[in-house]
Amino acid sequence: MTPVVFTDPSFGQNCYLIRAKTDVAAIDPGFNGEALLAYLTEKGYRLTMVLLTHGHYDHIRDLRVLQKTLTFPLYVHPLDEPFLSDDALNGSTFFHGSFRLKAGQPVVPVADGMAIPFGTGTIQAIHTPGHTPGGVCYLFENDLFSGDTLFRGDLGRTDLAGGSSRLLAESVKKLFKGLSDGVVVHPGHEYRTTIGEERKTNHQVQAILKRT
Repeated sequence: MTPVVFTDPSFGQNCYLIRAKTDVAAIDPGFNGEALLAYLTEKGYRLTMVLLTHGHYDHIRDLRVLQKTLTFPLYVHPLDEPFLSDDALNGSTFFHGSFRLKAGQPVVPVADGMAIPFGTGTIQAIHTPGHTPGGVCYLFENDLFSGDTLFRGDLGRTDLAGGSSRLLAESVKKLFKGLSDGVVVHPGHEYRTTIGEERKTNHQVQAILKRT
């Protein structure tokens, strides 16, 4: 099943929905909350979880929109959980905003290799620090949701709070050693690609893999 994507026109942030029958998991509800809610209502689907690839404002802001009418567990790596209550970490001031996670929100800590039950299968969490300390990619079937770790022709920036070029390089090695070329990559911004395409054309990935 092809994931449904909602793209914010201002900053190009992608929110993804994956579905198992009528159950839906949302990944990074940044600036797309109203569209997401309208889609769920139209289709009669139920939001069963929200997964965060990391804690930057453009990927978390509309959690508050969803929380107004829905109850769901929030999956986030513990190293990025502080981003959900610290504007200096989540970068909300860059967007002239502020973010504090709603009190009482059920939070599930994500660990590397964690298998999150979804439908009749699982969503695999892959800890990929570098853009943020608690960055996570999620693999569901043949689809990888890479947040701001891996882009089409690019990698995530490492000059923000908690960023590390060394850790990002290690995360890239992990992804490209562990995933097949046919895996489809759905990044946090811009357009989808594949592991194989990035292996062939992404010069930053190539440079990292040559050092191994």
